[in-house]
Amino acid sequence: MHHHDLVYRRAQQWLPAFLAMGMSAFVAAVVTAINTGIDLGFPGRWLLAWSIACPAAILAAYLFRPVAWRVACLAARLTTRGAR
Repeated sequence: MHHHDLVYRRAQQWLPAFLAMGMSAFVAAVVTAINTGIDLGFPGRWLLAWSIACPAAILAAYLFRPVAWRVACLAARLTTRGAR
């Protein structure tokens, strides 16, 4: 196996975690801003919310990855029928 292939496979393994981290940070910021507003205390409240949401999001990303892959493949098949 070439080094490039190994790096690609390792990146594929890490991808759900990094997506979960970014998405949970964004959602935690939006929900915190909606619920408590944006003021000088916002960064601390956001960090607290994210510290709870991030591990849950990473776990969910890996648990739901097989189901999400099957749904994505089904959607791809349904949306490419007849397309060439």
